[in-house]
Amino acid sequence: MECSVGFHLRFSDGTLHAHKSKRSQESIISAQSTDRTGHTDPSPQIATDSSFLHKRNKESSMQMIRSAFSWITSYFTTEAPAANEPPPGNEPPPGNEPPPAKKPPPAKKAPPAAPSILQRIFRCLKPAQKKPAKRTRKPRKLKAITDWKTRITRFLLVLLFAAVLVHYTHLSIWVHGVQQQMTTLSQQMSRLSPVADNMANFAQESQGARVLHRLSSDTFRTMIRDIIVDKLLSWFTSSTDHQKVIRDNSRSPPGERWCFAGTEGHLVVSLSHSIKVTHVTLGHITKQQSLTGEVNAAPKRFSIYGMAKEDARGILLGTFEYDQDGPATQTFEVHHEPEDDFSHVELRIRSNWGDEEQTCLYNFRVHGRRV
Repeated sequence: MECSVGFHLRFSDGTLHAHKSKRSQESIISAQSTDRTGHTDPSPQIATDSSFLHKRNKESSMQMIRSAFSWITSYFTTEAPAANEPPPGNEPPPGNEPPPAKKPPPAKKAPPAAPSILQRIFRCLKPAQKKPAKRTRKPRKLKAITDWKTRITRFLLVLLFAAVLVHYTHLSIWVHGVQQQMTTLSQQMSRLSPVADNMANFAQESQGARVLHRLSSDTFRTMIRDIIVDKLLSWFTSSTDHQKVIRDNSRSPPGERWCFAGTEGHLVVSLSHSIKVTHVTLGHITKQQSLTGEVNAAPKRFSIYGMAKEDARGILLGTFEYDQDGPATQTFEVHHEPEDDFSHVELRIRSNWGDEEQTCLYNFRVHGRRV
């Protein structure tokens, strides 16, 4: 008994394809295995035909899938037939062709469809790409002007840098020269400054030195009453006028002096320590400091004597001369330094520079080495 069950597909070209189902294929296999007498042949050929038919069935299925895919592709790619065009196989005769139909106006483009969910996800995952900015081409003239401005600016900057460098070089040279001049002036000032300022002074009131008034000349007085008072006080206390010459003022102002009558006088100083005398210093005002422009009362020739005790006989250390045109403070070196040390020094003034009434002294210092 045979049964043929299948399905039919019509394609755009009007062809018809028939595919038998699996049940019809099995009936064919059973029919082929039956001989003319109606008996079946249970031979091994049946298995071979079954495998062959199975392979053929597989190939026909693949062919059917290819045909369906090609039909779907041609359906969406080929244009649909016009409304007045007859179906294939029913073309009108050549003499009775209908007039050509007017083409319909072009349809408006549909708005773009909204992006799907997957497209939105891909947009979020994909980094946004910035569009490169469009470069606007400048005109050639404007570019040339810009180049010239840039060159001029660079040239001015280089010129300014060179000017600053030159100015800095000149300034550094000038500062170096000023430093050298200051160093030279300081050296000259140190040379011109009194040498006594750089040596120890043992005839200084603040260190314990004092003037022995009773062994020194009297202070110059113009009134008899003042002379009597000085004589009486000299037995009990030291005169303040004598102490002026050993005070701490290295440069006494005009008027702060000690004067004695006449051109000859002496002054005995008790030193703060026993020393070997090496230098002595005598001080007076200069002619420029004097109101009259003269220093006639300044001492001229004087001698220095060293004394071991207050009442001992003095030993001559040297005779010197004070220069009225020289500096205010003048230091003299003792060339023949004795071996003995002295606690007292006597200053004997032999003459002055022309004043017959009085001789004045502003400062007296004694320098040396302690024993």
